[in-house]
Amino acid sequence: MPNSKNGFKNQSDVDYLVNLFKEENIHFIDKDEMYHMHSNIFSINPEVIVSDKGFTSLNQKLRDWGFTVEEINYQEVAKMEGLMRCSTMPLRRRYE
Repeated sequence: MPNSKNGFKNQSDVDYLVNLFKEENIHFIDKDEMYHMHSNIFSINPEVIVSDKGFTSLNQKLRDWGFTVEEINYQEVAKMEGLMRCSTMPLRRRYE
């Protein structure tokens, strides 16, 4: 099955990213994972990531890299064409 490298128009863009981040620091997703937005996750802080519990391959890779992955069921939200980034927004609080 094709992976996310095939999702780029130009191979030079893939080469640039691999050169910048190194292949061992990149998780390539396949066409089905791209369609289901498996790359759409949310970082709470530099160590903790919120991800859909159905993103098993990605979640395991993130754990292997030392991240804490908080899994939630977000499949119903995905049906509305959005996931973590679309349904979260920064809150600015004013303390008086």
